[in-house]
Amino acid sequence: MLKNCEVCGRVFAHPTRVLCEDCYNEVQAKYRAVKEYLQKNPGATVAEVAQAAETDVEVIYQFIREGRLSVVPKDAGLTCEICGRPITVGRICHNCRSELEGKAYKPPAEKDSDGSRVRYLDQIRRQR
Repeated sequence: MLKNCEVCGRVFAHPTRVLCEDCYNEVQAKYRAVKEYLQKNPGATVAEVAQAAETDVEVIYQFIREGRLSVVPKDAGLTCEICGRPITVGRICHNCRSELEGKAYKPPAEKDSDGSRVRYLDQIRRQR
């Protein structure tokens, strides 16, 4: 399957990637540089990491959101996209993730007035 690279627009073939080989290797090199710097300097700020690794600040935030970094800059300042609580990695806090997982797999146990099972959407509306 042919695709256009999301960065440079070149046509390439790969079943799962959205970047061509050159752009993918460039992103991986930036990731390694950021990761190595953070491992050696765990108290560094995002700006310090960006300057030392010669990487854009947004690229560092992307690595953090993807959960690729085990050590995160001290001033990353990420917040949960659902509740707004501060988080250190990813896009959603642990509480919201647990709640979403619980609701996604728990079938509604209530019965409607006519005896039928209450639909999932109706249950969510009632909670609000």
